[in-house]
Amino acid sequence: MNLQSTIRRAKRGFREEFRLYMVAVFSLTVAFLCLGGSMLAVANLNAIGERFGDTGRVTVYLKDDAAGEDISRLGAVLEGLPEVASVEYWKPAEARAHFLEETDLASELSSIPKDAFPASLEVTLRSGRNAPRTSHMVQRIREFRAVQDVERYDGFYRRVDSLVAAGRGIALAVCLLVGIGVLAVIGNTIRLAVARRRREIEVMKLCGATDRFVRDPFVLEGVFQGVASSLVAVAILALVFVLLREQVDSALSVLLGGKSVFLHPLSCLALLGLGAFTGAIGSALSVRRYLAV
Repeated sequence: MNLQSTIRRAKRGFREEFRLYMVAVFSLTVAFLCLGGSMLAVANLNAIGERFGDTGRVTVYLKDDAAGEDISRLGAVLEGLPEVASVEYWKPAEARAHFLEETDLASELSSIPKDAFPASLEVTLRSGRNAPRTSHMVQRIREFRAVQDVERYDGFYRRVDSLVAAGRGIALAVCLLVGIGVLAVIGNTIRLAVARRRREIEVMKLCGATDRFVRDPFVLEGVFQGVASSLVAVAILALVFVLLREQVDSALSVLLGGKSVFLHPLSCLALLGLGAFTGAIGSALSVRRYLAV
């Protein structure tokens, strides 16, 4: 069958049912916005998890009167442990400067004195670390006389992991709901369009037209609706992300020391692919009942 003929008949059908298809595209855009929003939330949760979870971190806060010799001895001991990837000593001024740099709010928080930041050893753990061994290491660190406190961030890691898992589950549920919604909307839209052209289909079938010849233009119309809806949804998400990114990054930098991320290009392509696939399936299922003449 001639592809140009299929496209030409699909364009004619689109012109004839323009208002009907625009209503369908608007409805589907809302559905894809919900799915894209959930995917965007999961992407940012994954970024937070990668930042804090893959390479664990332990902060060893030092006493104000800790001797330089004790600090050097503690650093040497930590660097010799197999669980430790690196150890970095931060003076109060350095900790303050790092905090202001990470938060992107240097002007608003510049009045914070350096005394508010205790000297510390920032310990980066190796990936694939053993939790019991890390706990034992932390207990041993607490015994050094130069140590004021030790922060493992375990509770934070567990909360992030829980949020990521919950976010993925919600995204999967939304994906299923959107898929069902797309099938229903496109299916009903194509069904109405087919019903209006039923006599034309009957004439083509009586003249010897194959099922594929009749079905393909409607499938192409469904694909267009799905792709157009998902494309508009991605564009709206990108626009909202750009407009709100500065405010969101300011909040994230204070709370987590990170920045927001947008959907990966492959995720955007997956949304477009989902729109095309569900549009084609919904159209094929809707037009099938009208092919028996």
